[in-house]
Amino acid sequence: MLKLHESMVRADEIDSLGHLNVRHYLERMDAGIEVLLADLERPAGAVLRRVDTYSRFRREQFEGATLEVRGGVLELGEQGLRSFIEIRNPARDEVAACFVAATQLVDPVRQEVLGFPSAFVVPQAQLLEDIPRHGQPRTISLVPPRVDLSIEVLDDLIPDAEEGAVMTGKYFADVLAEDVDANGWLKEDIEVMFLPFHRAVQSGGARPGPPVFETGDGLRVGLAMMETRTIRYHQARLGDRVRYFGADLAMSGKSRHSRRWAFAEQTGALLGISDSVGVCIDLDARRAIDMPEEMRSAMSRHLLPELA
Repeated sequence: MLKLHESMVRADEIDSLGHLNVRHYLERMDAGIEVLLADLERPAGAVLRRVDTYSRFRREQFEGATLEVRGGVLELGEQGLRSFIEIRNPARDEVAACFVAATQLVDPVRQEVLGFPSAFVVPQAQLLEDIPRHGQPRTISLVPPRVDLSIEVLDDLIPDAEEGAVMTGKYFADVLAEDVDANGWLKEDIEVMFLPFHRAVQSGGARPGPPVFETGDGLRVGLAMMETRTIRYHQARLGDRVRYFGADLAMSGKSRHSRRWAFAEQTGALLGISDSVGVCIDLDARRAIDMPEEMRSAMSRHLLPELA
């Protein structure tokens, strides 16, 4: 795989759990994809948009680490590019994270997918035959998720959000003028699935990342992401009230598999689906542990495996 990008982990990229935040992995992945598409001729104003992103996080990364982005092209068609990207820590000779991403060329005014020009050819050196073994999914499937659950059905099935539930339950976010581009659509660098959390960080000045739980016996624990998959179906626009529904599809001793849906309330249109697998870690020992009972009980109301 070609080396596409290199950077050092900055102090402001460290999140509430003390390691490089997911958002900054994705920024590095996007930088790599831009290099793969450097020779793509784009119509004026057209933007690249990731519409399906699978992530697998393998090793925590900390301030000061130098990270390399490597990758290549799995598939190229008229509708877009499917790529494999990995982020490596060369000093420790380890893979930090892997991504499988589908990227489209989009007209930001009409929100139409533009076909890649037929003249665009991927160099042989950038082509990959398949996803490498270390990047293959473990829990989250690359098969399309079910999209038959409506806003009304989820509203009936999923209880309201509660303290300690962590991204499950029901909540909403309004798309404001500060969130949109000149055409009134959600800015490309704001992911609709994370809009409420983006706003909380911007307004509160807190570090991004999952909440830190302190147990009765003094442990500091958090849920670190091991795998995620986020799919965009439609773009939100100014004035939309985005309704979110989150449920746990499965829970084990150390981990949980969650899914969130986002809808435009006015139209009922499905904007996106995001899956995540988080593992409980002791933040001082930096190791995975069984989920404390008080943490597990806070999440139990939203365990709905029938929604998988």
